[in-house]
Amino acid sequence: MKLAVCRVVLLAVAGLLASGAGSAAQPITLGQKAKLDGIISGRAGASMTLRLEDGANAVILLNPNTDVAATKGRLGLIKSEAAATALIPGLKVKVEGVGDDKGQLIATKVRFTGGDLKTAQAISAGLAETEERLDATQAQVAANKEGIAANRKDIEGVKSDQAALSRRFGKLGEYDVKDEAVVYFDVGSAVLSEESVRELARVAATAKDLKGYLIGVEGYADSSGNATLNQKLSLERSQAVVNWLAQHGGIPFVHMLAPGAMSTAKPAASNESAAGRSQNRRVIVKVLLNRGIAEPSN
Repeated sequence: MKLAVCRVVLLAVAGLLASGAGSAAQPITLGQKAKLDGIISGRAGASMTLRLEDGANAVILLNPNTDVAATKGRLGLIKSEAAATALIPGLKVKVEGVGDDKGQLIATKVRFTGGDLKTAQAISAGLAETEERLDATQAQVAANKEGIAANRKDIEGVKSDQAALSRRFGKLGEYDVKDEAVVYFDVGSAVLSEESVRELARVAATAKDLKGYLIGVEGYADSSGNATLNQKLSLERSQAVVNWLAQHGGIPFVHMLAPGAMSTAKPAASNESAAGRSQNRRVIVKVLLNRGIAEPSN
């Protein structure tokens, strides 16, 4: 994607998330039943911040009993019981719940559409692509003095777009990685090995000692199969990790982000050898703490 197109996409996203900076939190009284529409601007554990249409913010508290579902459209390989993992920044949602004594809304129901989920995923992918494109452009400027003025203009344009999005999210997109694990898979398989299970158990134990944690999962494949198979395998692998963490690791779905399917992107080693391919059949698991949102105190 060219930088000019990238800027158009990012500006469109910024427009979607546009609202007044520093808006006060939406007041909700104890026991008040409320229905809110807005866009998720951040997640921290079982807490998420919702940016409302009037520019105000509301803190939404999720729990294992919160009914989360897509009203229409498909979630792909995200299982219906794991729909809470789809609650990512940029997603437009409808929330019903009751107020607590801290002015927050305890969610009983959250609804979104499959189309809005795709939009939110595109926001995330667009930001990542822009960052990579920016790095590449900066390297080109350093290596090629000719045309430096034009390149600098492109770089500054992308930086400006990123700054606009940063103003929408504040620090909500900034995460500290508190722990990380990599688990590996056999050829064509999404079955967890005993060693993988031990690693996941360790990560789960680390996460549960933290307040307001989230777990991000990204699955990868080697280049052996075709594009369709590799995409499917990478998602099945990340979904297998999410399921294990929920079923055996004691990690609620509300503390996990939607499993990512990265296919053959970002190989850890060369796919030209069997040893290299074995390193690429993997899932990366990260325990994250969002610096922009504090988990509410009990």
